[in-house]
Amino acid sequence: MASHQNGDRLEKSQSNYSGENLSRQMTISVSPEQYERLFFQPSPARGDLSKRLGNPTLLGLFGFLIPFQTTMFCLMGWSGADAASTVAVSGAFYFLGGIAMNLAGICEFILGNTFPMAVFIIYGSHWCQAAFSTDPAHNLVGVYGKEGALSMTYNSGAAFYNVSMCLVSFCFFLGSLRTNIPFAIAIFGLIPLFGLIAAANFHIGFHPTAAGVAHAGYLIQVAGGFGFVTALMGWYLAIITACASTGVPCPLPIFDLSTKIAPESKAAADERAGAGGSAVARAAHGSHA
Repeated sequence: MASHQNGDRLEKSQSNYSGENLSRQMTISVSPEQYERLFFQPSPARGDLSKRLGNPTLLGLFGFLIPFQTTMFCLMGWSGADAASTVAVSGAFYFLGGIAMNLAGICEFILGNTFPMAVFIIYGSHWCQAAFSTDPAHNLVGVYGKEGALSMTYNSGAAFYNVSMCLVSFCFFLGSLRTNIPFAIAIFGLIPLFGLIAAANFHIGFHPTAAGVAHAGYLIQVAGGFGFVTALMGWYLAIITACASTGVPCPLPIFDLSTKIAPESKAAADERAGAGGSAVARAAHGSHA
């Protein structure tokens, strides 16, 4: 009888250390609603992938913030830095901005989170472009002869690229209006950032003089100020996400917008239907018909 009871205890002890129960113990401190909000996805994920896999948002946030914050310090000219100082961190552009953010974007894709997937991969690829263009090994400005970075052809191409990134950021800002306020502010700050850098490029192309370069430098400093706001919001979200991922109590509010702006949007339901929840979505629509 005693041996039978000991066997039962051993069986229960082993079940407590099974993969399923361990997963429950790791996520019990965060409610499902809190967990879903950390994906920057307005509508909750269907299925159990988000319960069985890690949340890639924290990786994407840090992959963005480390090179971005450094770049903003350089653009604002802190401690004698300037835009050329970003060459010193081109490696961070490759490995943190490029690889880490694209990896996070791929993981968001696997989880069915369309919006954060696009955000991470687009901006992650932007960091790869920034790394390639600033890496001295490639010497892109050398293609433009003795004028180099002051040539109109170089600056026009760079300006048009930044205009495109400005438009992309505007589209992302519209999508972020159903996520949370800090994330929306962070994306909004990127619009004038890219716009002002584009203006600086155009100005240097038309005025490749000392005065023209000085004015462009002023525009870049202002752009760095807008980017600094984005960085602050990013660190705010990083603190919340890091604490929630391990269950550390965090008093900072997330300011969720998914229940404030178009909370019953059909577009959100249709978007989730493409992530493996089509049958559930149809049933939900049928029950409301």
